[in-house]
Amino acid sequence: MPFIEIIDNDCSQEIREVATESMTKGLCDAYGISADIVTCYYFSAPANSYGHAGKFGTSAEIYRIFIKVHAFPRPQKAKAEAARAITAAAVKAYNADPKHVIVYFCDREPSDAFHAGVAST
Repeated sequence: MPFIEIIDNDCSQEIREVATESMTKGLCDAYGISADIVTCYYFSAPANSYGHAGKFGTSAEIYRIFIKVHAFPRPQKAKAEAARAITAAAVKAYNADPKHVIVYFCDREPSDAFHAGVAST
């Protein structure tokens, strides 16, 4: 914990390598944590798995990269710093427009996070 969940399109391994390194660094710098505890999960949403503004697939004018950060609660200032860093990392890795990078924070209480069947409290 934390986990960074990235929903992107079908892209190269190189793009995901750059994204993993830079998003992890940005989150660690913002939260004051070690990279050893950060995991990134990638899910592909190719054109036939995406819709926006009522349009589907290649008819959708905008493709957004959706990123969710699952972590123990942090102050709003730390989340804002992390969001800026993660957005910048995604823009760099994917050559994306910053307006098309969406970052959500999904706070998890330590009592709701279990590792090896044991709560993190």
